Amino acid sequence: MTLVSSASFKQSTSHACDEPFSSPLFREVVAQFDDTTRHVILEPGSTSSGSLALLQGKRCRLLVANATLALSALSEKSQDTASLSQEVASLIFDAGTEKVDTVLCWDLLNYFSLPLIKTFTSRLAAIMAPGGVVHAYIHSAYATMPQYPQRYSPQEDGLVLRLDRDPDARKTPRYSFGDLEKHADGLHIDHSMLLRNGIQEYLLRVNQE
Repeated sequence: MTLVSSASFKQSTSHACDEPFSSPLFREVVAQFDDTTRHVILEPGSTSSGSLALLQGKRCRLLVANATLALSALSEKSQDTASLSQEVASLIFDAGTEKVDTVLCWDLLNYFSLPLIKTFTSRLAAIMAPGGVVHAYIHSAYATMPQYPQRYSPQEDGLVLRLDRDPDARKTPRYSFGDLEKHADGLHIDHSMLLRNGIQEYLLRVNQE
C-alpha cells in the first residue's frame, strides 16, 4: 500500500463510547481490495489506524485529503458555482495519471449544503474511474447530529467504530434518497440500506460513459 496525504497522519488517542456496528455496504466495498488488482482509494477527511491496517498488504494507493473541516465550511459561504468548484478542486486533489476507484466519505455529506453536494460529487466523478464507488453514511433517524464530521475506523472483526464522540449539537438535514439522487452530479445510487443505529448507508456509483 502507498499513502499520499496533504498532511502527516497522526494516530488518534481518543476513545469513543459508541459500540462498533455492522456496515454491510462498506464490507462490500472493501471486499474488492486485494493483492492482485491495483486500487486507488480517496478519503476526503483524515484516515485512521483501522483503515491503514485494513489496506496493509493490499495493492492499494490511499489518498488522504485531510479536508473535512475546510469542505464543510464551504456550506456556510455564498458563492457562485464556478468559485465553489475551484475551491473544492483545490481541496480534493486527483490521483495524477491514475483514476480513483473508491471514495470513503463516511458521514461527511451530512455537513454539506445541497449545492455543495452537487459540486463535490461532480469533482469526484471527474477524478474517478467509470463505475467507481462512493461510500457514505447519512444520519437519518435523529433530529440532531455531532457538530463536526466524525472519524470512523474499520475493525478486525469486520465492524466499524466511530472514533470521535462529539455531542449532538447540530440539526440533522436528513437527506433523503431523492435528495442524493437529484444532487449527486455524475453519480447514481447503486445501493442503500438502513443500519440498526439509524444511519442510512449508501453506495453511489460513477455513471458509465
